[in-house]
Amino acid sequence: MTEHKNILGELICTLLLCMIALACTEKTPDSHSEETASSQIIPDQILYESDILLSDHGVREVLIHSAYLEKFLALDSTLMVNIHATFFDSLGNESSTLVSDSGIVREKTSDLEVWGNVTVVSDNGVTLDADSLFWDQEANQIRTESFVEITHGGNIQSGYGFESDSKLTNFRIKERVKAKFEKVEDLDGN
Repeated sequence: MTEHKNILGELICTLLLCMIALACTEKTPDSHSEETASSQIIPDQILYESDILLSDHGVREVLIHSAYLEKFLALDSTLMVNIHATFFDSLGNESSTLVSDSGIVREKTSDLEVWGNVTVVSDNGVTLDADSLFWDQEANQIRTESFVEITHGGNIQSGYGFESDSKLTNFRIKERVKAKFEKVEDLDGN
């Protein structure tokens, strides 16, 4: 019986030592989790309620306000959420405003791409609704391939694909154009 107690005691001591040894060893992450962590892109800056001013040779073109912003220097991208942008003409006067759910500014080109519930309202009363838009800073042009609807007064024009200046005065809808006019004026304005 004493021999069984000694064996049982040795077995319990051995098990306890093994458990202590396992508990004290440092757990190293596997290589897959290391790869995943190193491949994640971390923003260089995170800002709340911030403004970005895009200009050309000192002349302001767009003032963009966002509720949340992440800046990625290596990707030349600034990701924004809840956007309100004001476009200016060459004299610095407001020409239109834009709102959207999200967007990206490319810092090197000052281009702006927005998506999600996009609405642009010009100072002359034209409203543009779209799923997404791209503003080309160099050409000062708004464009998209998505569905658009343009409202002016009671008149509505819609279709797919769109190009315009930022004031929405010279625009073109590319495909499947439809129009509904409340009142058609004759050449004399009657």
